[in-house]
Amino acid sequence: MVKRKRIKQFIKNNPIVKDFLLFAVVTILFHFLYWETNMNLWLFGSWTKDIYDFFTLIALKGTALLSEFFFATDFEVASSCLRFFDSNNITICTMEVVDSCSGIKQLLQLFMIMLIVPNKLWKRMVYFLCASIVVLFFNIVRIFGLTGVLLYHSDKYQFIHDWIGRPFHYVVVFLIWVIWIEFFAYTKKNPLSKNEKKAELIS
Repeated sequence: MVKRKRIKQFIKNNPIVKDFLLFAVVTILFHFLYWETNMNLWLFGSWTKDIYDFFTLIALKGTALLSEFFFATDFEVASSCLRFFDSNNITICTMEVVDSCSGIKQLLQLFMIMLIVPNKLWKRMVYFLCASIVVLFFNIVRIFGLTGVLLYHSDKYQFIHDWIGRPFHYVVVFLIWVIWIEFFAYTKKNPLSKNEKKAELIS
């Protein structure tokens, strides 16, 4: 009983702990719903394929744009793939951007997190919209980086995809949450100086 009271008091005195526990619980719950239910279908209905195709196209076009600027190797965009060629026009490798690369999963995870963080709903939704652009941008950067690995170090692609590419998403979402908690979640109260407190009491 005493331990429970101490834990409650500790959480009360350290709201960041409560916020982190909520973040962890919602993240776990989200992944259960996403992988174990037809979450996409009951969220998007008949629009599911169109929505996934739209965001997958954003990822594909963004990756193609970066590849054009930073890779010297020739390539073409065919369907949902980037196909790279050598000087003899022989295919070196093909990077396919599929639905799971669209970034929708991360957007849904972020949305669910923003529903439970502190502050007014409209502020949270504005932040979510701005943060969504960040998530989509870093998703493109992630795919571009994996494309470079496939192109120049294909033997390391699977390892980097699984152990760096996938966790990268969680790092981005976590940092977005940290920024919200640190700078926007709670109203910053300016502590009054002793003289100001005295003046306030006198008035």
